[in-house]
Amino acid sequence: MKRKVISSLVAGSLVVTPTFIDTGSKAEAAVIQSIPNTTKVEKSYESGFLSVPGYASLGVKDRSSYIGTSYYRTVSNGKEFLQALLDASSGTVKVIEVTDDINLGWTELALDSTERSKYSFVSRYPNPSNGFTNPLLTASGVSKVNISNVDGLTIFSTSGKTIRHAELKLQASANDIVIRNLKFDEMWQWDDSGQHKEVGWSFIKVNGANNVWIDHCKFSIAADGMIDMENGASNVTLSWNEFGLAADPNPSVTSSVYQSISFMEQKYAAGTLNPSTSVYYKMRNEGATTNQIMAYAAYHSKVHLAGSGDKDYTNYISPAGVEVKDGNQRIRLTMAYNSYTNVGQRLPMIRQGTGHLYNNYFDNSTHQDAIDSAAAISKYGGDRLSRGINARNGASIAGDTNVYNAFNEPMIGAERQGDDIGNMSLPFSELFKDAMNHSLLVNSKVTNSSGTYIGSSWDNNGVNAFTKGITWYDKSTIGKWAWSSHINGVENMSKTNPPSTPFTFTYGYDETLPYAYKTFPLSSVVPTVKKFAGVSKVNFSPADWLRTNYIDGYSKIEAESYGSMSGVKVKTGGGSQYVGDIQNGDHIVFHDVHFGTHAPKVLETRVAPEAGGNIEIRLDSLTGALAGTCKVSDADRMQTWETKSCSVSGVSVTHDVYLKFTGRSTGSLFNVDWFKFK
Repeated sequence: MKRKVISSLVAGSLVVTPTFIDTGSKAEAAVIQSIPNTTKVEKSYESGFLSVPGYASLGVKDRSSYIGTSYYRTVSNGKEFLQALLDASSGTVKVIEVTDDINLGWTELALDSTERSKYSFVSRYPNPSNGFTNPLLTASGVSKVNISNVDGLTIFSTSGKTIRHAELKLQASANDIVIRNLKFDEMWQWDDSGQHKEVGWSFIKVNGANNVWIDHCKFSIAADGMIDMENGASNVTLSWNEFGLAADPNPSVTSSVYQSISFMEQKYAAGTLNPSTSVYYKMRNEGATTNQIMAYAAYHSKVHLAGSGDKDYTNYISPAGVEVKDGNQRIRLTMAYNSYTNVGQRLPMIRQGTGHLYNNYFDNSTHQDAIDSAAAISKYGGDRLSRGINARNGASIAGDTNVYNAFNEPMIGAERQGDDIGNMSLPFSELFKDAMNHSLLVNSKVTNSSGTYIGSSWDNNGVNAFTKGITWYDKSTIGKWAWSSHINGVENMSKTNPPSTPFTFTYGYDETLPYAYKTFPLSSVVPTVKKFAGVSKVNFSPADWLRTNYIDGYSKIEAESYGSMSGVKVKTGGGSQYVGDIQNGDHIVFHDVHFGTHAPKVLETRVAPEAGGNIEIRLDSLTGALAGTCKVSDADRMQTWETKSCSVSGVSVTHDVYLKFTGRSTGSLFNVDWFKFK
């Protein structure tokens, strides 16, 4: 049955009405249009979308005040980067700006014995069990870089520099970590077994750290996960990132794909590959070209694993009685405005914890073309998964306004964990068997070989294009949403001595999402994410990259939403709030107003004059550059609301905007409702 969604545009937000044209003989219930127990605004893209979204907004902090201080460090090579991390652990560095590509491979760092002792948080990653196939990594080596004992750190680049040959591991003693506008590359090689189990290289592991924001970064492909979460990592947001590579039969000769496949081709030509076990040999022997294999190889299987093991069902208590808060039930992950290309699964996979994803674009279309390019690749290429959400062990994962292209299973797993225990071992396969996993997609779109479907995963009682990978139990989770689950009595359980009877659970059916979120309409997801996700997609100064919140200067800014003020009062009238009791010399301040690369020419403001006066628009301080002056007069003496406008100049990029009020020396001048730059 095909359906057409009827939409209307109301007050700048897309409101999807629960009305459908049924072109078949069977009528269906209307889909839900929102995730229960959430606060959401849908609007067109503007600079406010660049503010820290999701769970990380609960704990990461603005660090723009560190510009020009000793806490700000620029680094241009591996050892400078390591020293900056060491100083961050002592609290003397809060910002690391990466000004050149950083190579952190164990061999290329070439640390002497004194440096190894000094930078003990860096270690050599074990070699792949089957040896190196990527000459780049053979030469560089691979490192683990542990970031620990750090409270408040931003690592960024203004020009999208690259970090290579290392996994950054954010340990449990790290808090309030921000990583922005960086590329991560060269942590992949061809696995000739096709199993993706010979090495555990990831780009970033959030290993128990809390309050982490990874934003506007680019990740190519890695041997294991891209960004994984372990040991109870909480309040993590991934936003505006670009993950994966398009299938390209002619990649750059300096890329890991080209280098690794060229290495395998040399072994094939020399006759040193095992015909019975080598995937590369089988593909080439039956007619696939090296270029076709290169296109196929540009694929990442395991993307975001959250919860490294079933064993982490509770926190760990050390012999000294210290509680290590590493239980999977603490996991909280937001994925917003990201682009995923040629990725197979774990988008995300979460054990026990909570995930929220919105305005993401998942596209596997070029990988399917690569599989179909040669019969030998189709026959021997095991990388063909296209799976999305995977909630396990009582996890809750909800998605809103996402687009899936060439994805066969946007959701995977089982409603009841006992119906999906293939990768679980005793005792946990028995302990978690009664856990109910909550999975939900709303207002989303999937396109695959079966056609295109728009709606909710609860449509048609859970039988629709989103849920082909789900095993339903009794469908009790349809129409009933929980934002978390809790193992009853877990506080008294031991991780080292699990109970003998299955867990029972309490689900957070009355719990609300602890933050409001913004989406742009479903029709805008693909072009908007393509335009803005990834490195150097926005024009920011160093101070801009250190901020966490942005106000769009071209949107209507309510006067009462100021960041600070002097003298004024917030009043209510006519059902709305405004700023009143404005007298000569008073002011209000709006921090981090973003204008982009285009300079506004006009400021409009809604005012109700009393005695009248002036609004001075000043930048970055009360005595800063004067961008314009709006005269507010009361010609008709009626004190009614009216819109005034004035010319402005010299405004661009990001500024703190001060509205300074001047007029007669005593008495109220006027009231202000809102203002907007144009």
